[in-house]
Amino acid sequence: MRTRRNWIIAGIAAICFITGVALSYRIEPGVRVEKVTLAEETPTLKFSPVGPGPHPVALLAHGYASSKEAFFRYGEALAAAGFVCYSVDQPGHGASPRPFTLMEATHVLEAVAREVGPVDVFAGWSMGGFTGGEAVREGGMKPGLFIAVGSMPVLGDHAPTLLFLAGRFEEGLTPDVLKTRTDARLVISPWSDHLLEGFDPVLVNAAVKAACAAVHQTPPAPPTAWLWRLFGAALAMLAAGALASGLTDLFPQLARCRGLLIGVIIAAAFMLTIGGRWLEATPHLRLQVIALPVILLLAIIAGKLRIPRWSLVALCVVVTAIAVCWFMASPSRPSLILMASTVVLTPALIAGVVIGWFAARRRSRLQGDIAMAIFLGCVPFQCLELPRAAPETLTPHVAIKLDAKLLDACVGEYEFPPDNAYWLKWKRTIRREGDQLVEQIPTKNESYPAVEIYPESETNFFVTAKDPHELTFVKNDKGEVTAVIVRFAGIPVREGKKLKTE
Repeated sequence: MRTRRNWIIAGIAAICFITGVALSYRIEPGVRVEKVTLAEETPTLKFSPVGPGPHPVALLAHGYASSKEAFFRYGEALAAAGFVCYSVDQPGHGASPRPFTLMEATHVLEAVAREVGPVDVFAGWSMGGFTGGEAVREGGMKPGLFIAVGSMPVLGDHAPTLLFLAGRFEEGLTPDVLKTRTDARLVISPWSDHLLEGFDPVLVNAAVKAACAAVHQTPPAPPTAWLWRLFGAALAMLAAGALASGLTDLFPQLARCRGLLIGVIIAAAFMLTIGGRWLEATPHLRLQVIALPVILLLAIIAGKLRIPRWSLVALCVVVTAIAVCWFMASPSRPSLILMASTVVLTPALIAGVVIGWFAARRRSRLQGDIAMAIFLGCVPFQCLELPRAAPETLTPHVAIKLDAKLLDACVGEYEFPPDNAYWLKWKRTIRREGDQLVEQIPTKNESYPAVEIYPESETNFFVTAKDPHELTFVKNDKGEVTAVIVRFAGIPVREGKKLKTE
């Protein structure tokens, strides 16, 4: 009787698993999705209305360490509203063969906009808002509406209509910071954070409503296919756990592999549902092969020390809070990478701990550690991919010796307006120490270390420290320095005006 019941449970779980996977591929009626390649070898998801055209055009750009599939919800909803929508892989991300820099991403967006345009609506999530903002500021893209999701781009003098979308718990740009911009309308979702802004129905519906208003169309009813996909993914993963557990009950010889079986089947369910339709990130086998044994070893050590699994979640939450505070206090690439990694890892770790507890039930803790390690070793790398950047090639410079008067002419404080690399106003101080110029960037609470700058002409200088860059001092007709132009590899050129001393 018990064996028969177990077979029934396993059969129901298998049916639910297949049903869940099928539901996870459901698309909004009247919308067609296809993969195309656009200008500059740009892999793209094209969302098209089934009905006859002409249709307005929307262009979407994802965020840092993401891919074109992350904007699936927006693309599908805009296509259901009558837009032909293109969600692109930015350079260094997803399937793009091009190396990543902010300026390379900007130029790719400009090239794509020329090919598919005119672009009526542009939407950029996080970094996509900044690269899109730079494309608008440079004049290479001129949408009628710019939607910034979790970002605060600078669009220049001839800016289109600007809409900010953000979650109440946005880690990088809090609603209070976004409210300081008076040139944009702001919609805040009451429950999402930066990671969820790309899927939040409140923000998606607000984007569709604004896009339709921009092209004088009536927005349709909110899409519902995403709910079926979400239900299907949850059903498939729950059924996968039940199926794996049922198989170990049916076949006692599998009990010794309970953790392995549960971990593999649940991870496969994730790949087939969320990984297959919503993200579709390329598996990073090398990182996964390294991560899985490392996680398992750490879990075993934690078990030997009698450290409960839930404490790992608590530790991850603390690290996430530290990363968010670090990024908000001092935005930088390391703080951004740490924040993005922990924001993705925390929910994955919570799910992994639950899976580990389930796999260890009625078995040893080792079985749970194995299941948790398999899930955590596979899943986070489907959601987070650090961009592939080209190795920096430094321009050779030869330092010369300048007269003290020429050096003193460059001394002063320079103020830089907000741009799409640094969205807040900031200053750079240049002073003379002996016969050497040094520069320093003061912040609210601290200053970056001073670095030496070397002249190669009366106006051109260079820095060979941690972040190599070039400086060009701009002089007026009287020979007075009035501004400095700063050039870093791969990011927008910035010009700062020299502040007058009292």
